[in-house]
Amino acid sequence: MKNAKNLYFRVIVALSAIHITSQIALAQQTKKAFTVADDIALTYFVPSGGTRAQLLFSPDGTYFAVWSERGRLDLDRVEDSLRFYRRQDVEDFLKSSDASQSVKPIWILNRSDKEGAVINDWRWLPNSSGVAYLEGASEFSDKRLVLADVRRKVTEPLTSRAEGVRTFDVRDRENYVYTAVHRAEQEVVPQKSQTEPQVPMTVDTGHSLLELLLPGENRRYVESPPTHLWAVIDGKRFEVKQDGEPVANSGDLALSPDASSLVTILPIPDVPPSWETLYPPPNPSMPFRIRRDEPAHYYVRINLKNGSIQSLTDAPTGLDAGWGGFWAEALGPSWSSDGQAVLLPGTFLSSPDHTLSAPCIALVDFTSATRTCIATLKGRTDEKGYHPLLAAGAIFAEGSKDRVVATTYDGSYHTAEYRHENGSTWQLMAEGNGQSIEGEAKDLEILVNEGLDQPPLLVAKNQQTSRVIWDPNPQLDKVELGRADVYKWKDKEGRLWEGGLYQPVRYQAGQRYPLVIQTHGFHEHLFRPSGLYPTGSAARSLAAAGIFVLQVDEAKNCSSQTPFEGPCQVAGYESAVDQLVSEGKVDPERIGIIGFSRSCYWAMKALTASSIHFKAALVTDGWMMTYFEYFAFMDYQHNGVPQQFDTVIGASPFGEDLRRWLKLSPGFNLDKVTAPLLVAAEGRISLLLMWDVYAGLRYLHKPTDLIQLNTDEHVLTNPAMRLASQGASVDWFRFWLKDEQDLDPAKSEQYARWQKLRRSP
Repeated sequence: MKNAKNLYFRVIVALSAIHITSQIALAQQTKKAFTVADDIALTYFVPSGGTRAQLLFSPDGTYFAVWSERGRLDLDRVEDSLRFYRRQDVEDFLKSSDASQSVKPIWILNRSDKEGAVINDWRWLPNSSGVAYLEGASEFSDKRLVLADVRRKVTEPLTSRAEGVRTFDVRDRENYVYTAVHRAEQEVVPQKSQTEPQVPMTVDTGHSLLELLLPGENRRYVESPPTHLWAVIDGKRFEVKQDGEPVANSGDLALSPDASSLVTILPIPDVPPSWETLYPPPNPSMPFRIRRDEPAHYYVRINLKNGSIQSLTDAPTGLDAGWGGFWAEALGPSWSSDGQAVLLPGTFLSSPDHTLSAPCIALVDFTSATRTCIATLKGRTDEKGYHPLLAAGAIFAEGSKDRVVATTYDGSYHTAEYRHENGSTWQLMAEGNGQSIEGEAKDLEILVNEGLDQPPLLVAKNQQTSRVIWDPNPQLDKVELGRADVYKWKDKEGRLWEGGLYQPVRYQAGQRYPLVIQTHGFHEHLFRPSGLYPTGSAARSLAAAGIFVLQVDEAKNCSSQTPFEGPCQVAGYESAVDQLVSEGKVDPERIGIIGFSRSCYWAMKALTASSIHFKAALVTDGWMMTYFEYFAFMDYQHNGVPQQFDTVIGASPFGEDLRRWLKLSPGFNLDKVTAPLLVAAEGRISLLLMWDVYAGLRYLHKPTDLIQLNTDEHVLTNPAMRLASQGASVDWFRFWLKDEQDLDPAKSEQYARWQKLRRSP
């Protein structure tokens, strides 16, 4: 999002949600229980962050648009929608005394595909005539740049799918910039024909194991293909070059208001050796850091008229030095409305005295030729590690270069407004928790009201009244949702934890129920029936089956990429179970756990080194910090994978340090696993990487089952895949924690397989 006024509306207005605290009452007995299929059919307002916004006003305030997404199980497709409303229609609606009157959108733009968000990175054009977005489903698909004209209600592609657009910025249909995959540099894996003679020998040195075993299937793990930078200025298209060579770029783009230059991130040709110490990572053990023999990047300004490139910081980005994380998404640079200043989130700035520094949200003023840190990114330290403060975004409030709204993240979001006047230093004016701070009173606010126990509603509000514009999920009135609350507890070291506790439907106080711990992510202000991530998790469906579900917020207490990462998470699970058992809610002999992605390691750590007596477990498509994974990923240095394994275990698996691996890696401690484990892989690469845990448990004659979802997705969006993943999770935990089976005849083979596991020694 590069338009400053547009962004200001997003941060200050569009994200100001009313969090309804009252809980949904238990449904009547006539309502049907919530199922996995209900979760897939829901319409969600896509949460804001990074390149995704849920609601944006047009820069002139005449229109607003809201982006939603749902799974169409009937079509086996993901459907994205942009609903456009006229501001005046909503204001008239609020003034009307007829409560039965409704507001209809002036245009609904629908796009669908098999998987993934189809409408990506959308933003209003500065002249408010429509929006621009990338159209294309999965992360690996070839996306094209499209304009949607709200006045004529038509769409117009600006590029072809063959170009494979990755990032862009647009002023109007005659002036825009974008990066596109350079086809000649894409790796093409030749397919052998049936008649091609067998070569007696090949040289495989330098190729990764995944590439050799499964060529063409490891797209999720490989470095992104190179992209080249293109510009269309005054309707003329050209490739941006420096000294006759294409400019290779994969970062965010910010086109100046007059379309004469752009700000972006480019690789630094030669990293000075001094940068290794001048720009340290937030944690000394962090695997991601500046190294003289590895690429680094910096913010630059490119003159589109003559191709000249100017460094804006003379220093690397914070991300290059490890100031990033998988819990926070970041916005790119943004211009002031007069084109005289630009904001850079999360960058270092060089200093004349070459002193150590932390990254900051920086302002570059071209009029005065100065660069200033507005807010330094530091963080908090405890005995178990460092929790860095990350920049999630910064914008000029209403385009003014004297007012900045910045959002930072250290496990939760914090937003602050800064101002400076008449050359004074920047002053903190207001701050708050969450992704927004309250602005001045406005004649109209459009809000997405939702919460842990509140399905989302699109609401219009002025100083006199508040009304619902759109209920995207009216079918929930016929569904028995149950109840969910924010749950808090302390571990043995006094750290405060919180999560979402989904209560069994028709819960009866005094009765003890099974518990499933979902380990990856929690947000109390989002309505997510399955949990924050849908892969493998199925919170409300499990609750409908009579099981407590605790969705844990992992980000606030445990620093990642340190030896304390796994033990810290386990301590949180243990203390939560102790408290729930002491409250008389949970049966300590019927506890399960779900790991997904990074939290597969935490789940395996809990299974091999926890005091909890787990009765069942599920790990799906993730890392488990095993010996085999270490060597399978040895060639993925650009992702810092081997270094992450070293820092999490605390050593490399060689020589005397192998003893540490034998003690701490879950793969060497499978003999301690007592819970039946379902291993769910997504695609053949994931199957290969999770194989050693499954095979090890089989060798030890421990109950384990293996399933594979035939998809490239990680966070599942495809309805059929989500149904398979979440359905298997519900069946697995009902079987082991409640001794219950689905009566569907199509599942008879599944239960025969699991009954055999139950009889295994």
